[in-house]
Amino acid sequence: MNRLSRLRLPRDPLLGALITVALLETAWIVFIAIRLPRHYIANHWDLAWVGLDVAQVLMVLLAAWAAWRRRALLIIFATSAATLMVLDAWFDVTTARGGDFDESLVLALVFEIPFAIGLLWVTRRTVKQLERSMLSDPELLHVAFHKIAFLPRPPRDEPEQPQL
Repeated sequence: MNRLSRLRLPRDPLLGALITVALLETAWIVFIAIRLPRHYIANHWDLAWVGLDVAQVLMVLLAAWAAWRRRALLIIFATSAATLMVLDAWFDVTTARGGDFDESLVLALVFEIPFAIGLLWVTRRTVKQLERSMLSDPELLHVAFHKIAFLPRPPRDEPEQPQL
């Protein structure tokens, strides 16, 4: 099996799984929107927030490492860090009460969202740079941007019918 044939991934099973998960998640959202109480006292609240912040710091440090080493992994780490920043902003604002709401909103609008946008800009630039650097080797560009794409399943060989 050559290197290119190993990169072929069947598209149909993935699409089916993703659509199924999206539909199930949509049903779950409707269910919890109806069932969840408006107010809830949570256990391990501090652990949840600290864990989210630790994940953010880890992704930002990994993005810094990837940028320093000039690794394409920067795309994954910067996108993950941006996602976590937006998630943190969302939960900060939606769970704040009283005077904490103003502080959370300002932090989200002044720091978290702009930083996430900056990380996504870094991701976009990294993808463009990767694409430009691969233009010098058309086969490498073809593998990186086309062969890894999910392809339709190849047709199956039909078994021969016995001759009567």
